Amino acid sequence: MTSIRFPVLFVYSGCDELLPLASLPALQQFLQQPQALLFGADCFIDSAGLQWTFDTQYTFRQTGPVWTLTELTLRVQRHFFAQQQCCVSKINAPDISALIALVQQDAVNTAD
Repeated sequence: MTSIRFPVLFVYSGCDELLPLASLPALQQFLQQPQALLFGADCFIDSAGLQWTFDTQYTFRQTGPVWTLTELTLRVQRHFFAQQQCCVSKINAPDISALIALVQQDAVNTAD
């Protein structure tokens, strides 16, 4: 079995906004919160570009495509556009981990 590589981006089905989660404890804590999760539809993408789903017992399973840097960059650009950021076409990173770090930094800046 492949291990999840953190940090990850949580993807709500049908939503452009992404939620960065830095570690397994952060992911587990998030999943325990009483929000509406769509088991099998919501997923997360790890730092290796692997897509993961989870079931009602929060068992993780690698599914779907392996995201390329280009594909995930477009997805992150949609995230920033949904947050009314400008110049989203200029968003890029040298690798997936750095791309996730951009979303993490934005989440920290937004929380301040």
